[in-house]
Amino acid sequence: MNARSAVFRLIYEDVSWYFAKLMLLFITVPLTIVWIIVGLVFDLDRQTLAAISGPAYFFFAGFGLFGFKSLFPISIGMGSTREQFLKAYYGVGIGGVIFSVLCLNICQYALVTIYQRNSVEVGILHAARLFLEEYHFFAYLWIDLMVGMACFGLSFFGYATVYRLGFMRSVIMFMIVTVTGIFLYYGGAISALFDWMSNFKMSAMAFASCVGAVSLAALFATYPMLRHAPLHPMPRKR
Repeated sequence: MNARSAVFRLIYEDVSWYFAKLMLLFITVPLTIVWIIVGLVFDLDRQTLAAISGPAYFFFAGFGLFGFKSLFPISIGMGSTREQFLKAYYGVGIGGVIFSVLCLNICQYALVTIYQRNSVEVGILHAARLFLEEYHFFAYLWIDLMVGMACFGLSFFGYATVYRLGFMRSVIMFMIVTVTGIFLYYGGAISALFDWMSNFKMSAMAFASCVGAVSLAALFATYPMLRHAPLHPMPRKR
């Protein structure tokens, strides 16, 4: 087995355990069963929201924050190059998010279907409720997928920034950008742009697609940041 195949298998097994076993089998499926039983046994009103998607978002962000740290040194020790590892990490990570979101929405569809057939008025706690009044499988699936990509991509971008610059430098850079943005906004330089964005009407699917596109861009922006990265992150005090 060459180094590329070995690294792919290493990341694949870690993602399979993390998403398929730990998140779906041990958390999402039991939560679905519990909410089905609770909805059928107890007299719940329509203000009650069944929550089974929340833990998945934390798992997506968690893989972006901690997956690289645990797998990167092992992969390099197995003879993989940094470019090979990053490509495998992106591909398997995105595949894991897509698979998890699909399974999550199948569970949500089963939950909603059982509720509707038994006249249970409990709703579903979901990010799509901010835009849609009624449940639609494909709309919820797409919004879930884009939120999952945002959790994975943006969290990994933040981790990569701290990994390369160090905690203190990252905080300083963040504050410089924040303070500059405040002065530009209240000085009128970019206020017109924000006013236009706030008044621009966009459908839920289009908005979710934009969020997903920005998140994927942030994810792939880490490639030039980490293609020559050292084995260990920058010390916290630097």
